[in-house]
Parts: sequence; structure tokens; C-alpha cells
Amino acid sequence: MNNYRYEIKFILDQASLVQATSWMMLHTSAKRTFPTRSVNTIYFDDPNFTSMSDNLAGISNRKKYRLRWYHFEDRSRIQLLNFEVKYREDRLGRKNRFLMKNLKGSLLQTKFIHLFDKSLSELNNNGIFFEDSTFLSPSLQVNYLREYFEGFEGIRVTLDHKIKFFNPFSYSLPFQTNPISIPQTIMEIKFSPEQKNQVADSLRSFNLIPKRHSKYLVGLASLGMAVYI
Repeated sequence: MNNYRYEIKFILDQASLVQATSWMMLHTSAKRTFPTRSVNTIYFDDPNFTSMSDNLAGISNRKKYRLRWYHFEDRSRIQLLNFEVKYREDRLGRKNRFLMKNLKGSLLQTKFIHLFDKSLSELNNNGIFFEDSTFLSPSLQVNYLREYFEGFEGIRVTLDHKIKFFNPFSYSLPFQTNPISIPQTIMEIKFSPEQKNQVADSLRSFNLIPKRHSKYLVGLASLGMAVYI
């Protein structure tokens, strides 16, 4: 299970966010490890929305395709652009990342209808091929602010705020459509299978219950394209 990890999520309102912050300070060794930055993701799905359907059905072995990049105040200054394939096997997840150097400079000026073809072209030129990627197209854009924390043992905690969803209309550009926002903060704890008992011990002092949560499904539901509670 090399590179696989658990990802436990908590959906926080303002009161439970205070509780979560207090828990991190008092019961974990987590310290801030990176400045807060904006995370941007464009998801791809096929005409049957297989990624969405597999996630809704809880299929144990599934995957998602996405572009992900980061910025600070100026969204036009993209830090890093990766094409990612995220795999889920039972309760464990992992992802493969492929650096996209050529698309980075033109991403924000590329219409959604051309985005996957450009991504696939760059991947293929670098010898990277996906058997089931022929009919993929953009299905959702997500933007949020992320805070980063990490404990001495490499256990990571992230807090995602100000989550916004954009509909990737074919002839629009990234960020061009009106966003839909959700008020919650998503806390995610990420750790290796070997650290499962350690994290479980720490969470005994945390009274909130982890919940299944997918920004992809929440975003599609917010845009009226899925039913997800």
C-alpha cells in the first residue's frame, strides 16, 4: 500500500471550528507549516459522470481526474500546476501528480472546451497516457483557502475555508462564471495506515464525528447536477 493514506474529514461551522482549533493546540503536536494559500481545482468527468456516480454509490475502487494549481493574492500568478489522478481503494487514497509546465502560462486564458485536450496533449508529449481519458471534459471548478498544519510524526491537518464552486461552461474561462459559496470549513486529517492507532488515540479527546465529504459532489449538488446530502 505504498503512498496510500487515510483522509478523515470533519465539516465545521464557526463553533466547531473553534473546538477543532483548540483540539489541535492542546492534544496534537500540529504546527502551521505553510502560509495560507488559494487552492484551485478543475475536475474532469465523462458524459455519464462516472466519477460522480461511483462516488455517490461508494464504489470502493474509483478515481478522479483533475487539474490543480495554487496562488496567493494575485490569482494570475500561478505557483504550480499539476494534472492529478486521485485513486480510492476502500478507505485509503493516493494520487499521482504530473507537472504541467506548458499549460501553466495559458491556463486562465483557455476556454473550458479546450482545456482537457490541451492537458492531454501535454501529458502525451511527456509519455503519459490514460486508457479511459478519451471522453473526459471539465465538470466543476473549485476554489478555496487552505491552512496547513503538520505534527512531528508527519500527520497532516488542513483547514479549507471560503469554498466556491464555478460551473465550467464550455466557452467560458476559469473564474468567469458566478460562484456558489458554502459557509462551512472542512478539516482533513491525513496520515499513513501505520499511524491509524495513534490518530485514533488523539481523536478520543475530540468530540466531533468525522463525516464523508467530497467537494466534487458538494459542488455538483450546489450547481443542481447531483443529489448529495
